[in-house]
Amino acid sequence: MGPHLLGHEGMRLRPLEPRTRRVAWAVTAAVAVGYATNSVIAVVAGGLRGAGLLAFLGCLAVVVSLQLAHYSQGALGWPARVRFLTLGLQAVATFAPAAWVGPQFGAAAGFLAGSTLVVIKSGVRWVLYPVVGAAVLVAALLQGQPWEPLNLVYAVHLTLLTGLMLYAVGSLSTIAAELHDSRTDLVRMAVVQERLRVARDLHDLVGHDLSAITLRYELAYRLLPAARARALEEMRHALDVVRQATVGAQSVTGGYGKMSLAREKTDAAATLSAAQIEAGIRIPDITLTGRLDEVMAIVLREGITNVLRHSKAQHCDIELAVENGTVRLHVANDGVDAVHADLTDRGDGLGNLTARLSEIGGRLTARGEGHWFHLTAEAPLRHQSAPPDRHPQDASPRGGWRQGAGVADRWGPRTAACIVAVVLAGYALAILLNIVWTYSGTVDVLGAAVCLAVMLAMQVPLTFGMLRTPRARWAALVVEAVAAFLPLAWLHVPWGGMGGFVAAGVLLVVSGRARWILYAALGGAVLTLAVLAGTSVSMVAWLTISTLLTGLVVYAVSWLLIMVAETHAARGELADAAVERERLRMARELNEVLVDGLSQVALKGVLACRLISTSPSRAHTELERILDSLRRMLADVRHVASDYRNISFTGEADSAQAILTAAGIEVRADLRLGALDDRTDTVLATMLREAVTNILRHSTARRCVIEGADGRLTIANDGVDLPSGPRTVHNQHGLGDLERRLDGVGGRLEARVEDGWFKVTALL
Repeated sequence: MGPHLLGHEGMRLRPLEPRTRRVAWAVTAAVAVGYATNSVIAVVAGGLRGAGLLAFLGCLAVVVSLQLAHYSQGALGWPARVRFLTLGLQAVATFAPAAWVGPQFGAAAGFLAGSTLVVIKSGVRWVLYPVVGAAVLVAALLQGQPWEPLNLVYAVHLTLLTGLMLYAVGSLSTIAAELHDSRTDLVRMAVVQERLRVARDLHDLVGHDLSAITLRYELAYRLLPAARARALEEMRHALDVVRQATVGAQSVTGGYGKMSLAREKTDAAATLSAAQIEAGIRIPDITLTGRLDEVMAIVLREGITNVLRHSKAQHCDIELAVENGTVRLHVANDGVDAVHADLTDRGDGLGNLTARLSEIGGRLTARGEGHWFHLTAEAPLRHQSAPPDRHPQDASPRGGWRQGAGVADRWGPRTAACIVAVVLAGYALAILLNIVWTYSGTVDVLGAAVCLAVMLAMQVPLTFGMLRTPRARWAALVVEAVAAFLPLAWLHVPWGGMGGFVAAGVLLVVSGRARWILYAALGGAVLTLAVLAGTSVSMVAWLTISTLLTGLVVYAVSWLLIMVAETHAARGELADAAVERERLRMARELNEVLVDGLSQVALKGVLACRLISTSPSRAHTELERILDSLRRMLADVRHVASDYRNISFTGEADSAQAILTAAGIEVRADLRLGALDDRTDTVLATMLREAVTNILRHSTARRCVIEGADGRLTIANDGVDLPSGPRTVHNQHGLGDLERRLDGVGGRLEARVEDGWFKVTALL
């Protein structure tokens, strides 16, 4: 995967795989070892030998080990005292060698700066991060050796640059792991939110209508046979509400895409006219798009529903206005008692409307003035929806991350881009300081600086994926290579870090194994040139390692940009796919409960209206059947809405199939468990959820089988690489807690591997 793919239109986003974690961790370890090697070269070149060198190597081993531990998966979950203790130990191991190593001790201080950025969770880390650089400066001055200002600047700059670079590269493995493991929770959260939204719709758009229909038919039933005229009038009113409820049920089962403000405007006019309510509708012919149009349509429908519920209403005013980028919908009717309070928190579904408007950055107000009830919805014309993979509570007011979040939550695409830009600029500055430090001729320094500027100008578009065609990327690489080697014409020796950006360009532009061959060849070329120029052994080693290390770091941070962008988009794509499948499943279920049932009620209602004048007794019988149907429907709607809010094993099974299918895993389900008591239902739902989580975390799985019958539930997948045979359940794949839960309901849990399939079975 090359970073030049960033920004390509139509790119198919891929979920992260375990291989990505391994590669990210390998890059992190390679960079750490590379910088540790450079630190050793620095102290050896400074003349350190014998016991002093061995002591420094021991401290360096502690520093590197703790640095890698801090970037390991789960390190942020350590207790605060453990993290601070390990960070303190790393600080001691970093600065202790200053007592015997001399100025070169600071070569390892960058590790401490990097660990500070990842171990400290709050914004304090950005205060402590420069403190590490300042501490290096103070320690160097306390040694009493003559220091040139340029050397001091270089030491501090290198410490901070190394820390930031290690933070960026080291975060690769943690981001890969956290984003991969969070897919299950993100997708499940999106599905649960969709279920809650449908439950609200059942309440807002259908539930009240069913209650109103039932009341009218109950009244008609009681009026027969004594007052047939009034009974007929009530039945006709009920039929009008049935038609309205059918439209509402179809909008719920068909998804939000079928609701629009334009259609609701037409329906509102017809409904108010049929109810003999004088209506003033002032909605201009403007086009609202997406979620804004849907929410405003729902607000209008709820407003009309409230008007119809209040039989005293004689007038209704509806107005839509767009002013200063804000859409304002106002619905008013004169059918309420005198109230002078904010009614937003009262019933009538207004709480649900408030939640919907909040999702698009809007607000709802409801108030009474005399006998008029005013409902006003406001929302920005161009709203920004929250990303599907983030819960609103997780976002800080300034768009940052919540305290205590993992590394992945800290790295949005914009944050990653900023840090990558700082790393590139930092490397360029370090090379420039090397040039000024090493060469005295003004013309020589100026020429090398110009070539460095050209290299940076080529590296930036390569790193950020600005060059869309292979020809453009290759052209940038060629220009970069020419600028890197051209100064040899007047410097006659390899100059500091000259090959680093070229090595990064090779890794970014060339694909396959050829990239690594050319990458190694470039390191060999720098080594050869340094040897031919007669430089010292330590300088030869430093130039070669710096070239390879700079190339690997720049490639890694470029990969970081790709990873963050792809995974943020892929998580949304995965959640959208799961939500779409969930909508289809719920649509089928609700269609059976609502649409078919309302159609039957409408037909029986028409028949009862026709029979009322010729055969009141038969009409009475039809009304009994209608009322029975309505009571069953009300019970079914309450059950479905409750099931969406409180997920049962059945709901979890449907959700599991939707989530796994959206993740590209073939699912086969055969569930014949029969009726379950509440405790067993909860335990099996929890077991299935845990199993789905494990399957998604082991993304090599391509197939999953869920079977349940005769007191046995088995979930199997082909994505776990374990030795065959029975396996101990305790502490394996998080199933120990499930074993205890099953014990509580008289069951037991088994986990085993058979023919490449990992199977978890609950025996009831």
